[in-house]
Amino acid sequence: MTFPLYLTRDGKKTGPFPQDQVIAMLNGGFVVPDDLCWHEGLTDWVPLSQVLGLATEGPPPVRGTTAAHSDRHPGFWLRLAAHLIDTLICYVGGFVVGFVIGLLLALTGGNDAHDLATVLGAIAGGVFGWLYYALMESSAKQATLGKMACGFIVTDLQGNRISFGRATGRVAGMIISTLTLFVGYLMCAWTERKQCLHDKMADCLMFKK
Repeated sequence: MTFPLYLTRDGKKTGPFPQDQVIAMLNGGFVVPDDLCWHEGLTDWVPLSQVLGLATEGPPPVRGTTAAHSDRHPGFWLRLAAHLIDTLICYVGGFVVGFVIGLLLALTGGNDAHDLATVLGAIAGGVFGWLYYALMESSAKQATLGKMACGFIVTDLQGNRISFGRATGRVAGMIISTLTLFVGYLMCAWTERKQCLHDKMADCLMFKK
């Protein structure tokens, strides 16, 4: 049985975090095995190594060092696969929402109904895409359906779940990545922690689960 874990950082309690996320944080160097943690049922704080059954021989990893653990960050092709899945979902969802709006306007009649339906449908599609990304990436799942299918999550630079506001900023950054003729997306192929431009703008990281 696994329990959500609370961690201590600089004397402050943070969490709870799912255990798979804590493991990703360990591999990313954001926490070390000697850091204290607690979950429901424990009477006191104990080292992460004790809860997760980690071996502690040899020197501990250096906190904040991610270059040695770059394999924990999904690369270009895995992120592309997730993006294609999410794009398809957003396209279908936006089309359905736009179709419903167009149908309702058509039933009301009027000479300008078609043009209005086109405009409102485009707006609805954009809103659907924004909420899809922002709500899912800031949820407990920390991932869109495409990212879930490809096995990675979105975190902040400390490995924490991101807020809706930060997720919205990341969506806005995706627009800029697109306007750079997709160079912003290609950046994850050569940046140290495999970040796209919009990840850097929103101070986000991707972690394999």
